[in-house]
Amino acid sequence: MPESASKVRSEPSELRGDEQAAADRDDLETLSLVVSRASNAILIMDASGQIQWTNEAFSNLSGYEPSEAIGCNLENLVFGPSTDATTRQAIRKTLLAAEELTTDVLQYRSDGTTLWVECKLIPVNDDSGQLSRWIVIESDVTRRRQTEEALLAAKKSAEANSRSKSEFLANMSHEIRTPLNAILGMTELALTTDLSREQRDYLQTVKTSADSLLNLLNDVLDITKIEAGKMEIEEVDFNLAEIVRETTKALAVRAHEKGLELAVHMPMTVPHCLQGDPTRIRQVLFNLIGNAIKFTSQGEIVVDVQEQWQTDDEICLHFSVSDTGIGIPKQRLQKIFDAFTQVDSSMARRFGGSGLGLTITSKLVRLMNGKLWVQSSEGKGSTFHFTLTLKLGSSPEHFTDDGQSTASSIDRIRNLASQNLDGKRVLIVDDNATNRRILNEMLGHWGMRTTHCPGAAAALKELESAVRDDAPFDLVILDAMMPVVDGFQLAEMMQQRPDLQAGTVMMLSSADRPSSTHRCKKLGIESYLVKPVSASALLEAIMSTLATRDDQSLRNAPTCVASNEVTNTPLVQTVDKPLRILLVDDHEPNRKLVESILRRRGHDVRSECDGDAAISVCENESFDVVLMDVQMPGRDGFSATKAIREQEADSGKHLPIIALTAHALQGDREKCLAAGMDSYLAKPIHAAELVTLVEEMGSSDREGANNNPKSAPSRYPEPLDAGAFSIGSALQRMGGEMDLLKEHIGYVLNDMPQLMQMMSDAVDQREPRQLEIAAHRLKSLVSSYDHTAAHELAQQIEQDAKHDRLGEARGRIDALRPLVDSFTDAVDEYLQAN
Repeated sequence: MPESASKVRSEPSELRGDEQAAADRDDLETLSLVVSRASNAILIMDASGQIQWTNEAFSNLSGYEPSEAIGCNLENLVFGPSTDATTRQAIRKTLLAAEELTTDVLQYRSDGTTLWVECKLIPVNDDSGQLSRWIVIESDVTRRRQTEEALLAAKKSAEANSRSKSEFLANMSHEIRTPLNAILGMTELALTTDLSREQRDYLQTVKTSADSLLNLLNDVLDITKIEAGKMEIEEVDFNLAEIVRETTKALAVRAHEKGLELAVHMPMTVPHCLQGDPTRIRQVLFNLIGNAIKFTSQGEIVVDVQEQWQTDDEICLHFSVSDTGIGIPKQRLQKIFDAFTQVDSSMARRFGGSGLGLTITSKLVRLMNGKLWVQSSEGKGSTFHFTLTLKLGSSPEHFTDDGQSTASSIDRIRNLASQNLDGKRVLIVDDNATNRRILNEMLGHWGMRTTHCPGAAAALKELESAVRDDAPFDLVILDAMMPVVDGFQLAEMMQQRPDLQAGTVMMLSSADRPSSTHRCKKLGIESYLVKPVSASALLEAIMSTLATRDDQSLRNAPTCVASNEVTNTPLVQTVDKPLRILLVDDHEPNRKLVESILRRRGHDVRSECDGDAAISVCENESFDVVLMDVQMPGRDGFSATKAIREQEADSGKHLPIIALTAHALQGDREKCLAAGMDSYLAKPIHAAELVTLVEEMGSSDREGANNNPKSAPSRYPEPLDAGAFSIGSALQRMGGEMDLLKEHIGYVLNDMPQLMQMMSDAVDQREPRQLEIAAHRLKSLVSSYDHTAAHELAQQIEQDAKHDRLGEARGRIDALRPLVDSFTDAVDEYLQAN
């Protein structure tokens, strides 16, 4: 390339470089001017932290001229003894890490005075990414820091003053409580003495005022303890169901006095044994439920406990207390948690109270790390919610609903219910839908089949339908306080119609009135409970009444519909007018025993072993009375009775039929009557009861029956009882006839081993019907001797067979076998000795 050309081409490039350099110098001069005149102190340091340049504002802030600062390290120049060591360390780490930092730091001026600055360190890297310098920007924040420190000091002072005030109020509350308790105690004592009406009014006013003052002091004491930091939250094992039950029970009277329903819904799946502060949980519930009762004039209060989540060692519970009261205006929802605050100024005059209850409740929930809130609409009621996270109890076996140190209540409930209540039918009669829902959930959890009605009219229809469908209710739960027709009136209607009665009737009431228990006894109601009813209390009442019913039926067989008393008729005396009797029973020992008893009275007895044979015989022969076993293979007693009644439809005759059954519940009696039978005898058969009832039902001339002869003296030694059973009871049932007892013992020795083998074979061959028959027969045999343990096991095996629970039946057969062996050995020994 020619030299001249090269020169021409290089000249524009050189010109452009000069222009750029000039532009850069202009920019630098401009930036330098801006930085030097900035109000913030600005420094430039090299990569090691030595100051290279400062602006005028830094000199004004620190008192150091640029010549004094350049070449110095920032830390050595402006930090002193009072500079926070942590902040100095943070700045050193920032310089080493080449990171940005903004922090407040106490700096020293050149004259030794101090000031607070906000210091911002900004690293600057070169084109290769290496740290080349630091830019430091500082601003005076002394006034802000002084203001913050003053506010903090004032806050600490206020807190100290508040604690002092709270401690003073707490001490004063204690001091006032002492004489106030004496005032209350002496006033109550004075009210028990003879006083004039005027004196009693004066003292009653004193007592009412003292009670109000004591409640106020208790609230003040609680809130001052919380504010003073003296309220401690415990963490101990407790039973949640018991806490809820005790709290609602204590408030139930107040609710019932206002005619309010107080209901508790706590699902059976919620764990009962937890760790926390039961006293404070009870206090929170007491305040919320008490408030709901105070501000509700009609309707209901519902306490609900639900599980939100659960881990291996913790559970979060959601509590709610809902009412149908006056409600809260939207603009007042948050203020109600402030101390001495109510919805409006008239609340204290209308409802009373200090306005501290919700404040205390809110603070207690926060202390337990929970949350409290409210939902409400004016005139439509309120719902207060709170959540608590609690630890699961470490020893659930130590707690039960009644506070006893036994198996956990939830396990006890499940075990008892699964053994005895599964499949039983229950009629719930309550006008309150919430109560019906809660009862339905409890009973359904135990395997019971429920039907619910809002009143008496619907209940009567259900009872009538149950009779028509041959499926009577095992249990009827009545609400005592219902509109139009209350529970007691409904019970009277049921009593007047025996065909509608169920096995067990229980009464629930919202008010514990003194006359209620007496009315229940008069109506034959087995149990009376005051709402709200806990799951354990309800279960225990059901189990107790069913057990009582079983025991009474086993020992006191029902008589005829006319309720004539059964007399002790001896068997050695024959009647003037013998009866022709048809006995239908598939179990030979039962047939032989009944035949022997009736023939000793001179009656003519024909025996058949199934329902079809009974129908055929009745069509071709005439009888004065029929004894019909209810449970037989093939055609049972109910079906046979219906067929016999159909035969009689054309002739217009009526043959008395007496049911014989090993089932001992009242519901079975009504089932027999509904099927067309005239009366009912429960096994084991009592000889005197059998004779009296047969002669009463079968004789056209009632006066001719010898119902009141003198008892014949016993010709045999009194038999001894043998532990779990009673041979004496069997002899008594057989009218004191020793040869009848010996004959029956012979059946026991012959049949019981065969029945045990029959049950085992039925389980092995999966034949539930054969198992049911064998268990039913064995139950009948041991019942004559009051062998309760064997009777209950045989009854459970029978139920297992009905529900095809052969696996459970096998275990019960194993448990029954040693009882049967010891029983047969004892009766055999007795037979040999006599």
